Amino acid sequence: MATKKTTTTTAKANDFSVFSQEVSPSLLAQAIHIYRENSHRGVSKTKSRGEVDLTKHKVYKQKGTGNARHGAKSAPIYVGGGVAFGPTGIKSAPKSLNQKMKVKSLIGILSLYNKEDRLSLVDISSLSTSNTKKAAALFGDTNSTLVHFDESQQLIKSVSNLKNLTLCSARRLNTYDVASSPKVYFTPTALELIIKRLKLSK
Repeated sequence: MATKKTTTTTAKANDFSVFSQEVSPSLLAQAIHIYRENSHRGVSKTKSRGEVDLTKHKVYKQKGTGNARHGAKSAPIYVGGGVAFGPTGIKSAPKSLNQKMKVKSLIGILSLYNKEDRLSLVDISSLSTSNTKKAAALFGDTNSTLVHFDESQQLIKSVSNLKNLTLCSARRLNTYDVASSPKVYFTPTALELIIKRLKLSK
C-alpha cells in the first residue's frame, strides 16, 4: 500500500506501462468533439431577417443616389437587422461513439499523456484528515485533474476547495476529461479500476 509521504510521486514504468497504445489522432478529435457537442443544450437562437420587427419599406430609392442598392432595414448588414446563418434553437440529435471507440480513444489519450509524462500516481495517505492546506501543497498550483475511486470523504473535502484541481470519478473518466487537463493524477484505487475497466493487464 502507499507509504506516508507529503509529495506526489511520478508513476513508475510498471504503473502506467499498460498505456502504451498508439491511436489515430482523428479518433481522439472525434471523441472530444462528440463530448463537447453533447455537453451543451443547444438552445441558442437568433432572429432571421424575416423575424425581426422592422419596416419592410425600401431604405431609399433604387437609382439616382450614387449609393449601393439596398432593400429593407431587416437585412443582416444593418444594425438591428436579422442574423444570417445564426443558431436556430433546434438541437440536433445527440452524437455518439460505440463502446469500442470510447475505450480505444480513452486508452489512446492516456497513452499519449503517459508518453509525455503527464500522468502521476498520488500518495493520499497524508490526507487522512480534511486539510486543504496540505492538499494545496500536494498538488501545487498547476491546473490538473484528480481521478479518484472509493476514497474517503476526508480526501474529497481536502481537495474540493482547490480552484486549480478538478475531481473526476474513475467510473466516469472519458477522453475529454483527460484532454482538458494539462496533468492527471490517479489515486491507486482509481488506477486499478481504470485498468480493469479498459480490460488491460500489467
